Amino acid sequence: MSPPTSSLRTVRLGIALLSVVVLVMGAGSARAAPAPLRVGVYDNPPKLFVNGDGHAAGILIDLLDKVAADEGWTVQYVPCTWAACVAQLGRGEIDLLPDVAYTEERARMFTFHDVPALLSWSQLYRASRMNVPSIVDLRDKRIAVLDGSVQASYLTSLLGAYGLTPRFVVASSFDQTFRLVRDGKADLAAANNFYGDTHAQQYGLSVTPIVFLPARLFYAARPGLRPAFHAALDRHLRAWQADPDSVYFAILKRWQLEGPAQTVNERRLWLLLLSATFMIAALAAALWFRRQASRRARALRDTENKLSLILNSIDSLAYIKDADFRYRYVNDALCRMLDRPAADILGKDDFALFEPDLAAELRAHDLQAMAAAEPQLFEECVGLDGARRAYLSTKMALALGDGAARSLCGVSSDVTSRKRMEESIRIAATVFESHEGMLVLDRMRAVVDANAGFCAMSGYGRDECVGMRALPFQLEEAGGELDAALWDRVDSERKWHGSALGRRKDATVYPVLLSISAVLDEDGRIAHYVCTVSDITELKQVQERNQRLAYYDDLTGLPNRRLLFERIRACLAVSRDAPQMGALLFLDLDNFKDLNDTRGHSAGDQLLLQVAQRIGACVRAGDTVARVGGDEFVVMLDAIGTNEEEARLHAEVLAEKVLAAVAAPYVIDGLPHHASCSIGVTLCAHRNEALDTLMKRGDLAMYQAKADGRNTVRFFETWMEDAVARRTRLEVELREALTAGQFDLYYQPQVEGDRVVGAEALLRWRHPRRGLIGPVEFIPVAESTDLILPMGAWVLRAACEQLARWAAAPYSAHLTVAVNISIRQLMEDNFVRDTLAIIADTGADAGRLKLEVTESMVIEGVEETIAKMEALRRHGVRFLLDDFGTGYSSLAYLKRLPLEQLKIDRSFVRDILVDPNDASIARSIVALAQALGLSIIAEGVETAAQRDKLLELGCPRFQGYFYGRPMPVADFDDLVIAAVTQ
Repeated sequence: MSPPTSSLRTVRLGIALLSVVVLVMGAGSARAAPAPLRVGVYDNPPKLFVNGDGHAAGILIDLLDKVAADEGWTVQYVPCTWAACVAQLGRGEIDLLPDVAYTEERARMFTFHDVPALLSWSQLYRASRMNVPSIVDLRDKRIAVLDGSVQASYLTSLLGAYGLTPRFVVASSFDQTFRLVRDGKADLAAANNFYGDTHAQQYGLSVTPIVFLPARLFYAARPGLRPAFHAALDRHLRAWQADPDSVYFAILKRWQLEGPAQTVNERRLWLLLLSATFMIAALAAALWFRRQASRRARALRDTENKLSLILNSIDSLAYIKDADFRYRYVNDALCRMLDRPAADILGKDDFALFEPDLAAELRAHDLQAMAAAEPQLFEECVGLDGARRAYLSTKMALALGDGAARSLCGVSSDVTSRKRMEESIRIAATVFESHEGMLVLDRMRAVVDANAGFCAMSGYGRDECVGMRALPFQLEEAGGELDAALWDRVDSERKWHGSALGRRKDATVYPVLLSISAVLDEDGRIAHYVCTVSDITELKQVQERNQRLAYYDDLTGLPNRRLLFERIRACLAVSRDAPQMGALLFLDLDNFKDLNDTRGHSAGDQLLLQVAQRIGACVRAGDTVARVGGDEFVVMLDAIGTNEEEARLHAEVLAEKVLAAVAAPYVIDGLPHHASCSIGVTLCAHRNEALDTLMKRGDLAMYQAKADGRNTVRFFETWMEDAVARRTRLEVELREALTAGQFDLYYQPQVEGDRVVGAEALLRWRHPRRGLIGPVEFIPVAESTDLILPMGAWVLRAACEQLARWAAAPYSAHLTVAVNISIRQLMEDNFVRDTLAIIADTGADAGRLKLEVTESMVIEGVEETIAKMEALRRHGVRFLLDDFGTGYSSLAYLKRLPLEQLKIDRSFVRDILVDPNDASIARSIVALAQALGLSIIAEGVETAAQRDKLLELGCPRFQGYFYGRPMPVADFDDLVIAAVTQ
């Protein structure tokens, strides 16, 4: 359905008006360049980017195009990523790369002109879920940075001064950095303010108050490019920047107000308004001439087509609505925004195209413009596909001279970038008034402004700061003010960052983190300095507290093992002209566990404190007293003699002094207490001794003092080390012996009358080099390690297997076997279960198995021991108490134990004929066994006289060399058979 003729005339009039406006705004010319200049273009709007039509665009592109037009250059734009652009520039594959911040490193790679094209700064942008109010909140945060950008190196230095290590996520473009944050693969993105303010909202990001790295941006050139290009760039930039009405500021204003998708600026909008009146008159004249000459109709239609073509070439939204606010004309930009063809838009109103709230707002603006006599300006916010864009719309009513229906003509310019820039300015102002201290200095280094944060931390008022030339900082506690060398460095490197000491108005000193950045003017000269000051008092306190925790004992305040080792290493590393010896004293309190167990750990801590104080009072000021364990201390003595004799005497005197001091009475919780210690001493001759060797020798000497009765001093001797080496070697060989099956059981006969009634199973080791070894040499080592458990299990199994074989022969079926078990075996939770399993597996008669235990074994954990013995006795296993009379000999425990037999120890049998006491003890043991209903056997019987004496005392069974030494099972079988035959 065709619109009325008057409406058609209105549309044509609007198109003509809009086209002329656009022509006025976009008029320009270009001159062909005589030679191609290859220019890299990466994605960093609004400074430079490739637009939707595949053309290079942006502030720096427009500036370069203007220079190229004036100079007659031909420019060839090469799209690439930032990293690829830099690489191509380095290889000479492109000639120029815009938007390059100057650094010393880049100056060695590329050439730069003198006048910066733009001034910028960098800022961090965060996801909405992330709250980062200050630099210290960047700990453990992932920061997306552009590959090869200066932001990464600067942030590394900046965060390192705060003790933070940045976690960078490298991206190939600023778009990718923002996508990484949006997708949760990074927490923040670093970008220049131009790009960030333009695109943050698009990705749902928010700006943070962390602003850094003011930068000068240039067109970087490949090495070897003719200097004429640099000279031309500098000449134009210098002239433009000196003229506020130059094309330079027009381009900046256009991009900053309208963004990369808009090319109409506020000035040209006013030109639009000023031209409107002229165009209305011109179009009225054209209409009159049309009525007068129909022959010009075709020319007019051609003109309309051309004007429509012009309108479709601009990025602003141009449209005409009828009196009912239905669209009668839309340009291509509006179609692109709505993602619809013009046919789907024409004839519809805003309620059919936008959400109700937005459509109602647009309708209200349209009504206001229709009622006004002058063009009206509106700010309108349009949200499409989740992104919101801000538009500055100029709307005016159109009416024909014959009073036909009124129409509405509108042009809407995208000002999202300008809005974001205004927001950036507000943020910069907010940053200046943040809790971080900030000072602004002029080029003479006099303070021109100070923020509230600095005034709060320093105590100075803002008026007191302004004009201040000597800044209240010093580089170190004993140093002076910021010196000329530091300012020379700032002037050359454009920045300085480090720790310093601040001086408050009341003269108190506090630690600060100080950053100084130089701000350059349009000529590249320093115009101002910006000082950022962070009070790091709390951080320093935490570091000192952590330092103390790392190097000092929390209870006593003495150096701990770590600090002791550092001091020992330092002492060992010292090269002296004259030889000097040192010593290490290893001190361990005797029976300290008893105090903890009886009076609690609080009493133990009090004793440790007093001991630490007493040891400290005994040594020189340069000596070190360290607590290296629960009740272990080490004293490091240096330079105590030029020879071993002198050093030994000094160390011994000091050790005896410490022994006496520690042994003096204590009062703990109002109660008296006595303590002692054992001290081991090792001398150090500074002859490349290893720290581990010295510590090991001191430990060995201290343990020897313990073994020699405690409360004494022992110096390290080489035999101590040899004994430990032998013991260690023996343990390794024992493990190999278990695997290789090098153990045998020997059997010593037990006799009653002339009959062999049983045997004691005794372990022997068939060593591949040393031959047969008895248990006295290796059993103590096995008992001090976990070897006694598999070894004891092997002995019990081998004895039970032999017992089963003897039970199958008539001559040996009556025999019993006695097996020694260790305290480690008896304390195992599974001892009863494992023993019964071995008896069942071997088929041995449990009633003929005797397990030998000692007094010390059954006294420790007596209730648990009795329960295990009772459980085995119920299955027939019998128990024999070995070495009776040599230990605790508690009758109260003895009567409760499920024993079958007592064994008189060989120490009483040996002198039973010559020592009346031994005879009396043996008589008492026999009488006790008879009273308790236990059988009795004596070991160590070597003569007939001893046997007769024991028979006289009432002991009927014997074991010893008189009847036979421990022997292999074959020899034992022969002995039993011979006895039976006789």
